Amino acid sequence: MKKLFLLPLMLLATLVFDTACSEDAPFADRQEQTPPEEGEAEEGNNNVDGTNGRYLVLYCSRTGNTERMAQTIQSALDCDMVEVVPETPYDNDYNTMLDRAQEELNAIGQSNYPAITTTVESFADYDIVFIGYPIWFGHIATPMQSFLHSHADLLAGKRIALFASSGSSGISTSEREAASLVPDATFAEPLHLTSSTLGDMENRIPAWLEQLGVNRESGGKEETSLSIRITVGEQSTTATLLDNPTARDFLARLPLTVTLEDYAGEEKIFYPAPALETEGSPRGGATVAGDIKLYAPWGDVAIFYEDGPDNNGLIPIGHIDDNGISLFRVSGNIADVRFEHM
Repeated sequence: MKKLFLLPLMLLATLVFDTACSEDAPFADRQEQTPPEEGEAEEGNNNVDGTNGRYLVLYCSRTGNTERMAQTIQSALDCDMVEVVPETPYDNDYNTMLDRAQEELNAIGQSNYPAITTTVESFADYDIVFIGYPIWFGHIATPMQSFLHSHADLLAGKRIALFASSGSSGISTSEREAASLVPDATFAEPLHLTSSTLGDMENRIPAWLEQLGVNRESGGKEETSLSIRITVGEQSTTATLLDNPTARDFLARLPLTVTLEDYAGEEKIFYPAPALETEGSPRGGATVAGDIKLYAPWGDVAIFYEDGPDNNGLIPIGHIDDNGISLFRVSGNIADVRFEHM
């Protein structure tokens, strides 16, 4: 990461103007901020327990916008929620806050992360971890960077959905930071609300959750959700997935767009990263054209367009419905194939 230096006064004023409408950025116009009550910054490091334990909402928030996003997600899913809290609360004085944020970003550039009080012992029970933060100087707010840095190993292999608030700054830099901090996680489509879209939060968040294929009732794994759509160019077909750990892990990663490579004139394959869960899934059995299977030794997902023999390395994931396999009986690779929930 490039080192960040203190900006000249005029440049800093430009950055302040750029984020002036975002209460959650530390660079918002202080006259528009609502200072927290005495001691407020020291609160909130509590789990909010919901009945739907498949999801976890993690967030940090200085003045409220990201917290409201987190609460809206938690309310929609009735799931667990944890606030990431800095060990030393941030000063209410705006300029002091600016200086500290800049110093912490500079320190992170030297691999020195600010201390936080929040820890999570395990993410094993969660299908998706929602991670929310304000964008500071274009970057993930420093408490969340510390959390991701210290929990990278525990988050390996998990599906992460980022959500962020800012004045008008983009989310792309922070997406790259998150992927760098937790390189072995899988990232879903993020949600980014700016000063111009925060007012539509109540509509945008449910639409985003629907796009991710999650819901309050059953953790996004209703029986009907085993049906997926596969789109190839202007055509599409459907498939029905099985109810096993490998198929559920695949389903949790949708929507997904990949290039299918032809293999041996019998199957179209791609390699999900990280590899799909295999423990507890059945193996073996003859292959029928239309089957979707994981070849566990290599980690590739295959859509078979020809019948094949029994192979104990294959884990069944699902099957193409009706005559949809004809879409895959073409020579060569197929680019931009999209898998999504129905």
